[in-house]
Amino acid sequence: MARIEILVEEPSMKEFLTILLPKVIEKPWELNTNYFIRSFEGKNDLQKNIPSKVKYLSNWNHEPVGVVIMQDQDSSDCKILKQKLLDICSQNGNCPKLVRIICKELESWYIGDFDAVNKAYPKFNHQNFMKKAKYRNPDICNASYEIKRIIPEFQKVGGAKKIAPFIDIQKNKSESFQQTISGLVRFFDAIKN
Repeated sequence: MARIEILVEEPSMKEFLTILLPKVIEKPWELNTNYFIRSFEGKNDLQKNIPSKVKYLSNWNHEPVGVVIMQDQDSSDCKILKQKLLDICSQNGNCPKLVRIICKELESWYIGDFDAVNKAYPKFNHQNFMKKAKYRNPDICNASYEIKRIIPEFQKVGGAKKIAPFIDIQKNKSESFQQTISGLVRFFDAIKN
């Protein structure tokens, strides 16, 4: 059986993907059977753990394997950060890899789908925000600040669990979200073949 390990920098991304990925990743892939999401305690912890995971998967003899690394861009240069993560992988093994940098952060994906946010937080009147210029491109606004400002009760892990079931994969306005999901689908297809 093929195996994919998805490494993410924080628990909120793990919770989000745990709900979202089964909607987009088809059989024979099954969460916690042949693909796994591992969360870490921030960027440094993630990067510290990449070498051992890549070494482990590079020595996997049985079936096709792959590793996915997902990290928020935050204030980093996207291309430099992606290359750094690819270099860490290359220095520690040769298994297939996919690196996705989330522009700028997971909360950008929420702002990309205000309808989902409204369903998760019914008191939030998304109509007041959808047309504002600063939300038109969710990948460049200060999303974590904005989501907390407009939904004061928002918490990272709880918010991920609440919003993820309502995310519309086709209509999300975050280019980062679209690129990440399409990249994941292609990667999973390539590993199983």
